[in-house]
Amino acid sequence: MSDSTYIGVDLKLTGVFHAPGQTVVIAGRFEGEMTAGSVEITKEAVFEGLVRATEMDIAGRFNGVLETDHLTVSEQAVVAGEMVAHALSVDAGADISGTVRRKPDQTSSSSS
Repeated sequence: MSDSTYIGVDLKLTGVFHAPGQTVVIAGRFEGEMTAGSVEITKEAVFEGLVRATEMDIAGRFNGVLETDHLTVSEQAVVAGEMVAHALSVDAGADISGTVRRKPDQTSSSSS
């Protein structure tokens, strides 16, 4: 059983993709909702929708809502929407629009 999924350049997938703990590489187009361990959106790829992942690396286009622990946005990326991340790295030249919020630290204990 593979721990990774590759969505090829010529593919367009629409729907709900649930792959917790797995790596998903998107080289084509995805529209919908995705849950994964790690998501990579390559330079030519497009993602539209909602994604929840532990780590995200965006080099292509993203439009929607994302929630992640670690977000890396490459210099050629175009990101629009709502970004919730614990750690954020943005290369010079990246195009970001929308809202960015810090994800609450999951390791902190809350007092009641």
